[in-house]
Amino acid sequence: MTSGKPEDAAAVERELERIVSEAEAKLAEVRRELAERRRQDAQHAEIDRLEEHLANATVRWEEVRSFFDDVLAQLRRGDAREDPSGEVSE
Repeated sequence: MTSGKPEDAAAVERELERIVSEAEAKLAEVRRELAERRRQDAQHAEIDRLEEHLANATVRWEEVRSFFDDVLAQLRRGDAREDPSGEVSE
């Protein structure tokens, strides 16, 4: 491989360092690509569950709407109407 000269050994070492640096750069690129693919896979999984998310949101909205309907009904009936002093009037 080398003729044993110090300058040849230094050149081989520099070449090996260059190869290692290139390999590390490519490995970092592969890791970035894998991370991006994992992120996209997670997004796709959530999109696949969109119907479930919508169903949960609809159920929760129904509960909120029901609460507001109850509040409005009480206000319209005048239940527990308070005057500005904080006393309940009948």
